[in-house]
Amino acid sequence: MARRLGPGHLAFDPIQHPRRYTDRADREVTALLSALFAYGNVTSMGAFLDSLLGALGSSPFETLRTGALPKRLPLYRFQRSADVRAALRAVGAVLSEHGGLEAAFSMTAGGAEEKLEAFANLLRRKARSSSPGVLHLLPLPSDGSACKRWWMFLRWVVRPDDGVDLGLWTCLSPRDLRIPVDTHVARIAFALGLVNRSTADRAFSIMLTESLRAFCPEDPTRYDFALAHLGILGECPKRQVPSICKACSLRSHCKLGK
Repeated sequence: MARRLGPGHLAFDPIQHPRRYTDRADREVTALLSALFAYGNVTSMGAFLDSLLGALGSSPFETLRTGALPKRLPLYRFQRSADVRAALRAVGAVLSEHGGLEAAFSMTAGGAEEKLEAFANLLRRKARSSSPGVLHLLPLPSDGSACKRWWMFLRWVVRPDDGVDLGLWTCLSPRDLRIPVDTHVARIAFALGLVNRSTADRAFSIMLTESLRAFCPEDPTRYDFALAHLGILGECPKRQVPSICKACSLRSHCKLGK
């Protein structure tokens, strides 16, 4: 790749928000919230998360666990303030009942996707709302989508703390994870020939993960941050730009770069 991507690029990634906290419980819960709302324009997303986490006080974990939600909450794109409140209420109920998110996630037998399906359904029930905004926030793997925001959250909490990811959970191994597929990752993966599928859905995510597993069987999602940020930072444009493509070490593998 043109240059190494890592912790220095956190300003362009929602993982910056949980990394501001030192307490494990606060990191875990803010990682979930940051991942769930990680869609749309990076600037708008960051402003919303700053506002939301600021409203939750110095310890978001305690605020949510005790149900002491602020009277006024910000809205964000597809979520009304009532949807945001329902999601926070759901997370708080899980924290109050199970003590932490990992304990609730681990209750279900099976693999990562089975656990994720049960966890998403648990939060939907606790939200006590079936509004489109809440359902968008808590998608189900069984619906066939790539569930990018769920797999990104799992990447953050499962992969070791490397200055980007957080290394909070032990109930899964990095080898159990799946690549969080967004438009940037899908476009670059297709250009590199890692996936021969145009729809960025669950099947795309599985195919891409298996392709990357060939390079690192024990940790295929280690490449996610770099792939995504090549697009986010404009280092991999949507068309061939000689001044950029010539400097890219992946050019010989890229359908566009060639």
